[in-house]
Amino acid sequence: MTTNRQLADDELAVARALLVDVRARIDAAAGGDEQLRFALNRKVYKELSYDERGKPNARVSLKARMVKAQGGKCAICAKPLPAVDTVLDQLSAIGGYVDGNVRVLCRPCDLAIQRERGFA
Repeated sequence: MTTNRQLADDELAVARALLVDVRARIDAAAGGDEQLRFALNRKVYKELSYDERGKPNARVSLKARMVKAQGGKCAICAKPLPAVDTVLDQLSAIGGYVDGNVRVLCRPCDLAIQRERGFA
């Protein structure tokens, strides 16, 4: 696993300024309509998440390909993967959800990895 790059203080300031600008633009576009503001905010959030993660259908297809490539077994413990509740795990976050940068894990192995990383 690679460590994700952290922003330096000056880079954090740039990110915060971008966020202030985007929020102000959403507010202006909504023109005081709270429902429109919510919908615009949600749309921008969703599209930015797709930039990083890809669209859900692409991840479903990728996961199915990886399960097949792994012979239906967990990439860590090699036990048969259950039909549901498996995890598409990225080897490198910046690499995205693409062939060669993901593996499919059973839930117990994923939980163990998340605990090792301090996320669970």
